[in-house]
Amino acid sequence: MYKKIIGIVLIMCIMGNASVVNAAEYTLTEKEEIYKEYQNDEQFCMMLQEYGEEYAEEFIEDVLNSRYRKMMRGGGGNECYQYVTNIKQTKTYNCGTTTALQTLYGLGSAGNVPGEDNSAKISTLDAKYNVDGQGHLIVYQLRNALNEYNKGSQRYIYEVGKNMTINTFEDNIARSLTNCKPVVLHAKTKYLTYYGGKDLNHYLSVDYINRTTDKVRIVDCNYNPEYYGVHIVTLEEAYNTINAETNRYMIY
Repeated sequence: MYKKIIGIVLIMCIMGNASVVNAAEYTLTEKEEIYKEYQNDEQFCMMLQEYGEEYAEEFIEDVLNSRYRKMMRGGGGNECYQYVTNIKQTKTYNCGTTTALQTLYGLGSAGNVPGEDNSAKISTLDAKYNVDGQGHLIVYQLRNALNEYNKGSQRYIYEVGKNMTINTFEDNIARSLTNCKPVVLHAKTKYLTYYGGKDLNHYLSVDYINRTTDKVRIVDCNYNPEYYGVHIVTLEEAYNTINAETNRYMIY
């Protein structure tokens, strides 16, 4: 029955009518509840079309596992960290693959990406995910890259920032870092003070949080040296980058 629901929503996505919810007629299991939550999500629909039903089922399992750990883990102490390597993007539009590589360094898995140096590794990721053709890396592709090249047990999911409270956002960062997973924000930069109002769609790494001072550490791969580097910002600034507007995501 669960596979039947996924198949129906895949047809709806292909028809461009993912907002039609046929799953409601079915008795919902835990998996079906998560599917219902994501079935109208833009990223989930694109992921389902590109990677198919089996991958979508795997994603649902990862969400359930993440939420189970959320119940079982306290989210770490007052300071949580899993440091990443700061790398400058090689093109003006490949912040996604560069941030993915930064994150893989934090996971201890960057060596799994083919290439003799960081530039070559970024080129590998650009080619694999058609970044030159698309003009950017898509959220679900970034999630896929992290899971494919990280050979450990840590699995990533993505979640719409608009659905989170600031307390949930803080807990998710702390829990992810405690579980040795650096966080990625699919961000709007104008909410960060150090961007001075510059409004970009940009991927950012978060590798440290202080829950006492409500500060987080952003590792920014920006091609522009004015923004590139490591920045300590308030929790609220970081939260606003994915919550203040629609269709922004947290990958954790």
